Amino acid sequence: MAYEKNGIEYPSVTTILGILDKSAALKQWAANCACEHIRNNLEVIKNPQGAHDIDQLLKEAATAFNRTSEKALDIGSQVHNAIERYIKEKRDLSGELPEGVQNGFLAFLEWESKNHVVWEKSEIEIVSTKYGYAGTADAIAVINGHRYLIDFKTSKAIYDEYRMQLAAYLLGWNDEYAGDVKIDNAAVLRLDKETGEPEFRDLSKDIGDRSRAFLKLLDYYYFEKKRKLKNNPFVKAVWEGVA
Repeated sequence: MAYEKNGIEYPSVTTILGILDKSAALKQWAANCACEHIRNNLEVIKNPQGAHDIDQLLKEAATAFNRTSEKALDIGSQVHNAIERYIKEKRDLSGELPEGVQNGFLAFLEWESKNHVVWEKSEIEIVSTKYGYAGTADAIAVINGHRYLIDFKTSKAIYDEYRMQLAAYLLGWNDEYAGDVKIDNAAVLRLDKETGEPEFRDLSKDIGDRSRAFLKLLDYYYFEKKRKLKNNPFVKAVWEGVA
């Protein structure tokens, strides 16, 4: 995914982070998806109507991870949309949402009810013209007296790469958009779509180190990938050793 500003295309933060090697965890997750699909269809193995049934089951199991991923992305997107409408329109959609989306949204409401939260911005597009990347942060809010840049997640856990993602957003905000409102804190609010439980994690510690690590990864992205991005000066600059 690329963002465009003033005729220049910039790679997204998530695209840049996508070059990190997560294969070990993904392999296990894909295997788990296959096992779960077979477990849910044991009657086909116990009482097959023919060899075709077994072959079809194995074929479906081999691609179960795709369906699981698509479903999770759809639920996550719907949770984000419900939260955005709540923040911008003050509209509570609880009771109107599908089960997984409902659980995520209720987790958000539960967390908010237990904290003093003043929402300031939602869905903030950040384009770093200084470093050459872009992304969309979910929200900025004052939480219990401290201003945070926040990302909402519906994942099963809070993964280490989220630290670098938030660091990139925070760096871009403070460089390009802060004005008189510099933000020092970043956090993930994980909303469990199965249990409906919220998990708030302050990721402000070592945020400077994470920012520097992200910029190294960004250099690698431009150098190794040599992406074609319209009018983007960083691609050529990195290859010439300028940036």
